[in-house]
Amino acid sequence: MTFSIIGHCERTGAFGGAITTSDLAVGNRCLRLAHGKGAFLSQHRTDSRLGDAGIALLTAGQSAEAAIQEVCASSPDIDWRQLGALDARGQSAIYHGRRMYSIYSHSAAPGCLALGNILDNDRVTSSMAAAFAEDAELPLAEKLLRALEAGEQAGGEVAGALKSAALQVTGEHGIATYDLRVDISDGRAIQDLRSLFDTYKGREKQLRSVALCPDTVPVQKTLFEASIHRIEELGLSERFPTEDQRHNWTVTG
Repeated sequence: MTFSIIGHCERTGAFGGAITTSDLAVGNRCLRLAHGKGAFLSQHRTDSRLGDAGIALLTAGQSAEAAIQEVCASSPDIDWRQLGALDARGQSAIYHGRRMYSIYSHSAAPGCLALGNILDNDRVTSSMAAAFAEDAELPLAEKLLRALEAGEQAGGEVAGALKSAALQVTGEHGIATYDLRVDISDGRAIQDLRSLFDTYKGREKQLRSVALCPDTVPVQKTLFEASIHRIEELGLSERFPTEDQRHNWTVTG
């Protein structure tokens, strides 16, 4: 009941993933990423600990194949799982558990691996990989989201409306470029994720500056003036002497 894709950008070193399902809150369970190191998927009766173990192995320099093999060997319930890995060398590896009863598949293209179970047909993941590879110049996040949309258009899940989706892309200094999640949707999880992405797009640089160079980011004038007004209104100026220390902030807008 899940289809997903993990991908890599050679130019930036970023890894990313996009995923959707008819269950709730998929974004915190299946996808694990490490900037410059790799991406790991653990889905179908998901045990998120397998994803944690897989990404740790990739981060330590293991190949995708070696990571998959070691994770499989670690779990007595592995026949229920579906795993995928993409490493820093561009290699991918998968595992399809023997207790999966549905249509399932995987498809690889340069820089990506698509994975799915409980699918409508066996063309879903190949459509995703093709969409990812269609335009090499697009940013990684856009390629991943287009791949997810292509998976839905190709048939997606066999039954049940898509209720959650997520898009994640790593960034330098341990700060994600994107970590967007639709945890509950009225059957339009991918469309809701697209809307969220389009609204959020362009904020990545500013939020990175807030984390890494906070002195360079000005204070919003509306919030600054409203805070001063409320401080005065409550008689808290001695405790919060913002008005007398305006010179300590750069205010714009």
